[in-house]
Amino acid sequence: MVREEQAVATDAVRAELARILASPRFDASDRNRHFLAHVVEEALTGRTDRIKAYTIATEVFGRDPKFDPQLDSIVRIEAGRLRRCLERYYLTDGRTSRLRIDVPRGGYAPVFATVEPVALPHSLTSSPRVLVTAFEEEGDQSAFPSFTRGFTRSLIIALTRFTGLCVFGVETALRLPSEIDAERPRIDLAPDYLVTGQTSLRPGRFEVDVLLIEAGTGRAVWAETFARELDPGEIIDLRNDVANRVARALAQPYGAIQSDRARDADGQAPELLGSYAAVLLFYAYWRTFDREIVEAVRVGLERAVAQEPDYAEAQACLSLVYVNAHRFRHAIGEGEPDPRGRALALASRAVELAPNSSWARYALGLAHWFNGDAATGLSALEAGRALNPNDTTILADLGQRYAMLARWDEAVPMLEESYATNPAQPGSYRIGLYLYHFAHDRFSEALAEARRVDAPQVLYGHVAVATAAAALGLDDEAADAVAAIRGLDPDYGAKVAADLAGRHVAPELVGLIACWLRKAGLAVPSGAA
Repeated sequence: MVREEQAVATDAVRAELARILASPRFDASDRNRHFLAHVVEEALTGRTDRIKAYTIATEVFGRDPKFDPQLDSIVRIEAGRLRRCLERYYLTDGRTSRLRIDVPRGGYAPVFATVEPVALPHSLTSSPRVLVTAFEEEGDQSAFPSFTRGFTRSLIIALTRFTGLCVFGVETALRLPSEIDAERPRIDLAPDYLVTGQTSLRPGRFEVDVLLIEAGTGRAVWAETFARELDPGEIIDLRNDVANRVARALAQPYGAIQSDRARDADGQAPELLGSYAAVLLFYAYWRTFDREIVEAVRVGLERAVAQEPDYAEAQACLSLVYVNAHRFRHAIGEGEPDPRGRALALASRAVELAPNSSWARYALGLAHWFNGDAATGLSALEAGRALNPNDTTILADLGQRYAMLARWDEAVPMLEESYATNPAQPGSYRIGLYLYHFAHDRFSEALAEARRVDAPQVLYGHVAVATAAAALGLDDEAADAVAAIRGLDPDYGAKVAADLAGRHVAPELVGLIACWLRKAGLAVPSGAA
């Protein structure tokens, strides 16, 4: 909770200013240190009316009395840098301060506020701890005496590939009973979730019933039955396939565990989020790329990596936020000068911290891709896929990249598999399937995929709808999509070819899209197609 400046004592403000200026984490230039000290002192002595660009330029920066703030933006630029330095300070050395000094946008007068710490729910403070207990056996399994034990082991291995979870090992799981009301596992190991259930083998068929339990309360969170035809000659492969399907249903970013935990993060102010909760908020953003929450996501993740610099998943997620700042032109921070460079540095650090993290490799792949190096980007994405074949986000995004390059034999199977195994994943990856159908003149199928993108604040879904609808003669739908494109970027028609080429879209696809955008009613120069 924050209380505004009227209740803040002058001595307390001066003491906080001294702490800021003495902190090695406050990395402002000497000029901006004087800037901050000047405006704070002016405010404390009741001269806020003098805190203007002209007085700051002449009294702090040494500008000539003829200084004109309309012609020289030095104060505005330095104020932005000062705000970023203050933000970093309060994410690091100043994170426990009960008093904050800020310089809000729109002016240069400082604001002083007291901050009261707010306790977070336990579920928002750390990665979930998951304990798989030994599954029960139903019926006669004498023909396959190790089936259930092997399934439990395969499920644990599959879950551990999702590095955002803390999964207890095989030996721990197999020595515990499967009853969900057993107190000892909860007391001794303190898991957040129990995964339990039973296996059933019948002639020609096997079934696995899986139940996810919140360990602290015994609440049933999720349950599902997985069934397959039983071929004795392929039983190991079939068992492992079902274990992988269960792991995907539980551990994907939009799976049962993360969805359950995300409820507690919903609505939390970014400055109050714990590190894990900041990652949860990121996954909510990543589903639709909602520009309305991207700044809250960024602030929460910046705080997370400052407080826990070895938290690789937070580093990777923050890298992806900066990737999106470039590719979707999201406004973040105070005009981050090089979001692609920041993205690459964060992703590289994530890989350094967790070389076996598929998500870190995923972030590195997109960072390279949008830094202009498609080949290295694909290599990193393939490495991520190899580390965790169960992660359908990586599978879908890799398929999307191959689709942009018109490498259909690689793209289409990946995209189709990703949606077959995880139908609830974000619709944005359907752009790849739209490209495939559109390139082969299957306009009805292309439009069907485009309509399922579900990312209204990103213009590429509207581009897909506009082109496919125009090709089908659906003029009203095409016009509505063009209006949405103009609402997001009024000048997009003039730069569509350069934009798509910069995203490594194959030249033949660029020309095709530009041509049909023009026919849909967008002002695209004739040379673009």
